[in-house]
Amino acid sequence: MKQPSKEQFETWAREIRRSNRRAFDALFREVYPGMVRFAFRYLNNRAAAQDIVQDCFVALWKTRNRINENRSLKSYLYTMVRNRALNMLRDHSDLYVSHDTSLYHQDTAEPDIPDEDENGELQSKMNQWIDELPGRQKEAFQLSRFHGLDHDEIAEVMDVSPKTVNNHIVAALSSLRSRYEKHNSEVTNR
Repeated sequence: MKQPSKEQFETWAREIRRSNRRAFDALFREVYPGMVRFAFRYLNNRAAAQDIVQDCFVALWKTRNRINENRSLKSYLYTMVRNRALNMLRDHSDLYVSHDTSLYHQDTAEPDIPDEDENGELQSKMNQWIDELPGRQKEAFQLSRFHGLDHDEIAEVMDVSPKTVNNHIVAALSSLRSRYEKHNSEVTNR
């Protein structure tokens, strides 16, 4: 699935600021599924993730006249979702613990993995290794690889510098590469 371009987000921001409901609807339809998956990674609860994302879109529409066209609408939405998800975890941690993982695996882009592994063992391992990355590395990696945000947008979402984002992604890739090489040598030596 192709991610909307930076220019498309700029157009949506401009049009939504002008109260264009069609632009708002197009933005919602395009990014809602990915935003729900993003919120789900924090909450591990599909209904709560959907509620958070819908609340963010309502808030966006209510404050549309304050949209800054010079700021990334994409990173603004991801920041809103992330902050609300973290607030929900803080305020209701006992209510949103779930074993509902079906959404995480649905329509989630995966890193490039060799086709040699037909039974999915390597893909499963890769998902496990990504889940085991340290929190900030995992977040930066997923925002980059699964949600298509660039370093500046990720920096805005994570409230860090783009250099820090780069360091997190480099460390994540290094860790994943090391684990893949170890796994590959174990498979070769079987």
